[in-house]
Amino acid sequence: MQDLIYLPILLFAAFTHGALGFGFPLITTPLLVLFMPLPAAILLTLIPTVSINLVSFFTEKHWKQALRDYWPIPAFTIVGSIIGTQLLLSVDPAPFRILLALLLVAYLVTERLTGSSQEHHLPKWGLALLGLGMGFLAGIVNIFAPVIVVFALYTRMSPALMVATFNMSFLTSKSGQIIGFIANDALKADVVLLTLALVPLILLCLWLGIRIRRKIDRKTYVQLLRGALWLISVALIADGIANF
Repeated sequence: MQDLIYLPILLFAAFTHGALGFGFPLITTPLLVLFMPLPAAILLTLIPTVSINLVSFFTEKHWKQALRDYWPIPAFTIVGSIIGTQLLLSVDPAPFRILLALLLVAYLVTERLTGSSQEHHLPKWGLALLGLGMGFLAGIVNIFAPVIVVFALYTRMSPALMVATFNMSFLTSKSGQIIGFIANDALKADVVLLTLALVPLILLCLWLGIRIRRKIDRKTYVQLLRGALWLISVALIADGIANF
């Protein structure tokens, strides 16, 4: 039950995800890693992340087209996620804290880029490699936001299709992580039951965030969130170096 002390982090991240349309694993993972090992942080976020992405998926109108055009991404994300989770649970996860911080910095930097001026299309094998890499990152550090940003900037992919495609990829990556935790006997029943019990409260915060999405100053909120993520990145890098 000591994991309940981290409930404010989960609720804040769910609210932010609702208000901005993204952010749950991007916020929870680096914050939780400041207080616990990376595998424990990922396990604590698994069920809530699946719940949030299921809500997003079932309210998405373009998932059929996304599945038809970009199916290799979610299909291979689950494979990469299983591989990444196996690696995370097989070696000392401490060095991955710095990798998490660097990916967070990469996201904050790439988000500022303007991208290509023309549309590009990747072949199916390219989409498969993309999905594999995304899943691997999800397995070892629980986020792959920088990859999504770079892909979107390069391909000029339709925002609606991008949201639908990566919602599916989030779900398949979580499925791969769950399989990996089960295979390594690391899926702790008490943590799973606790997070299942918290799902209604987390979804309530998600709903509240969605409700005020049009009422908040999005630009200011995003700037504050970016500032917080920069501070978290610096703290993770400093902590990783100190414990290297």
